[in-house]
Amino acid sequence: MSASERGDQAREKKPFLSLLTDVPHLIAQLMRAELELLKAELISKLKSIGIGLGLFVISLTLILLALLLFIFAAVFALALVVPLWAAALIAGGGVLLVAIVFAGVGAASMASTRSPAPNETIESIRRDIRVIRGQK
Repeated sequence: MSASERGDQAREKKPFLSLLTDVPHLIAQLMRAELELLKAELISKLKSIGIGLGLFVISLTLILLALLLFIFAAVFALALVVPLWAAALIAGGGVLLVAIVFAGVGAASMASTRSPAPNETIESIRRDIRVIRGQK
């Protein structure tokens, strides 16, 4: 007889009171496991968000530098047609208009963003509660 078969037989022979006293320990163990799952899921999501934000900041910095170069080029090109001060005002107004459009799109995007809630852990806890209540 193998060790696992003996363990199965020992579990089958446990008295009801012994099983009943095991319930609080098992529930506490389940809650610890759920908290560990929650922690792991949050760390994974936050790490991914952090890396993405870091890369996004680098990208925005490079885009800003390129945009400044393009604006200078636009001012110099307009200065061939109108005075330099007018070219700078026209380019500044165009940049301001584009910035306002991007701000509006960004605000709308942030308003519709889903929460970074730990959905898997929440569903697992709901399943555990249904099982404890005897529901399916």
